[in-house]
Amino acid sequence: MVAAAFGAAGSQIIGTFWGWFWVSLLAQFIGFIAWNTYSTQKLQAEYERMDAEVLKGASTFVINLACGYCNVRQNVPIQLNRKNEFLCESCNQTNGVHMLFQATTKTTPIDSVKIPLPNSTFAEFKVTK
Repeated sequence: MVAAAFGAAGSQIIGTFWGWFWVSLLAQFIGFIAWNTYSTQKLQAEYERMDAEVLKGASTFVINLACGYCNVRQNVPIQLNRKNEFLCESCNQTNGVHMLFQATTKTTPIDSVKIPLPNSTFAEFKVTK
């Protein structure tokens, strides 16, 4: 539609309809590609900035810890992606933070339990729901 309008207007000024039509059609495609690339890159940069902010916020936790020197408790921001230290507000000593994570096994519920008896038999107890 736009190319046809430019073709008609251009043919009134100078040249032929089809020349102006194809030039304006090509300009529309180039303009669309340029605008689309710009918009996509702008959105991608915004998404990456938002992801970085979310990760920064998610990696910081506030934990109530006791000072290793005076045993006074205080809230300390902890980041999982770096070494953590804090200055005690009470005694002005620098404390390190030791973090420990431990895995455990998962248990599954059982339906019955068999207990061995002295006469080589078993007593079975069923779990009712």
